[in-house]
Amino acid sequence: MSADFLTAVRAAVESTLREQHDVLRDLVRGLAPAVLNWSPGPEMNSIAVLVGHLLDSERYLVAASLGETVERDRERWFRYEAPSDTALLDLIDQVERETLERLERLTDETLVQEFSPPNDRLGRRFTGIRWLLHAIQHNREHIGQALLTRQLAELRGIG
Repeated sequence: MSADFLTAVRAAVESTLREQHDVLRDLVRGLAPAVLNWSPGPEMNSIAVLVGHLLDSERYLVAASLGETVERDRERWFRYEAPSDTALLDLIDQVERETLERLERLTDETLVQEFSPPNDRLGRRFTGIRWLLHAIQHNREHIGQALLTRQLAELRGIG
């Protein structure tokens, strides 16, 4: 692969994740904890849970694209309650910084090498680029759910 290809992949992933983070910031900014932590029903998640889980997963998936393993407590994020929109905005900023730092370390080799993190509960083995694509797809899925949850909260007059 050429340096141009690596640069293009890195730039595309970075800009896509930054755009997703901007959507998340717009989504949570100004929301009261009552809205952030409201769940539309059984077996459904609040905005805080969706955002926390999404960001925890992004850290994990982007690290996996480099063959790195990050410690995570996946279940913690399914119990998360945001004390404020600021707490979520800070978390978005923190994960974005970590993600951008990791993306700088991508190489031609890491894009095509297969990795299977030892703590992957599903036992997946993907190339580095596939882990990155999975991170983008996973984020978008939960962003859509969080946007819908916000609309439902507004419709029901929550907060």
